[in-house]
Amino acid sequence: MAQQENINILEFQQRFATDDACRDHLFKIRWPEGPTCTKCGGRNFYRISTRNIYECRCGQQVSLTAGTIMHGSHTPLRKWFWAIYLAARDKSGVSASQLQKELEVSYPTAWLILHKIRHGMSGRDGQYLLCGIVETDETYVGGKKKGKRETRPRDG
Repeated sequence: MAQQENINILEFQQRFATDDACRDHLFKIRWPEGPTCTKCGGRNFYRISTRNIYECRCGQQVSLTAGTIMHGSHTPLRKWFWAIYLAARDKSGVSASQLQKELEVSYPTAWLILHKIRHGMSGRDGQYLLCGIVETDETYVGGKKKGKRETRPRDG
């Protein structure tokens, strides 16, 4: 998804209260000018609500989630949006078991959703390079050295 402004949990809950609200938001992000048919170049699409797809007058069909981390998922968009919000709002993220409880989905579903979100975020993060002075919190660089530990004499 495109970068969004920071909103608090109450604003998020109001803005994305239904699958239709999530669908409308995703539609505006993906196709600000509306979808363009890859077959005829037309822009005359209508929604087939029973299958959540859009069809051009020429018969070409396109899914709103095609090419996204949500592609092929049977999980409602509202739960996907909540998962993305919960995973991105805190630097420590969210665990699959916590997501399972919050979204009322199975553990395998929660794990897969988080896996796809993290994969999508890692692709985006790869575009940015660090430069200059970089400071981090709660980081340990290095590790245990193999072999005997070096001992130093104590100052007495």
